[in-house]
Amino acid sequence: MNDDAVCETDSSLNTPFYFNGERDQVCRITDTQTILDMGSNQYAVSWYVDTEEWNFDPQTNHIFSKIEFKKGDTVLASFCDDDGWSYIGIENSKAKIFKSFRIDSAHTAVVFRGGASAAGVPFLSVFVLSDNEVKLVFNKEYFIEKIENGKIFIMSDAEKPVCGYLSFMDGHVSIVSNEYPTGKIIF
Repeated sequence: MNDDAVCETDSSLNTPFYFNGERDQVCRITDTQTILDMGSNQYAVSWYVDTEEWNFDPQTNHIFSKIEFKKGDTVLASFCDDDGWSYIGIENSKAKIFKSFRIDSAHTAVVFRGGASAAGVPFLSVFVLSDNEVKLVFNKEYFIEKIENGKIFIMSDAEKPVCGYLSFMDGHVSIVSNEYPTGKIIF
């Protein structure tokens, strides 16, 4: 009862991030937003633009290639992806770089929408934060159709109807989709 629970993630639900290590990545910070679902407002995510890849312009460029999770002034984790992430929507008249969901008293899921290139399907990335740890639990290609009532409705193709949803309720993260019709607990 006093032992910490060990949570393993299913690697089939995580496509690795793409990062071309042949060049130095020059990034400039563009925004930092607080993760309110963590309670004390001490957790935040900072976004960086790869200035070489995306010709940084804060008025028109919304593709970010590095995200950094912080607790106060301490960096807990950072992730790079050459395809990057983009805004997930607008909340209270401000563009949001992520959507967070309180899973239970110790865990919060933070969801990012991948950068969409031409006709490609963007990645949907889900991280779980708990105290001083950040864990990637889901990274697959899906469009977001809508977000409501603790669920993110997903599509595998922009021309096809919703194929399922991610749920952030009942103390865990789960997916129901064509591939997992009866549901699968992710975290």
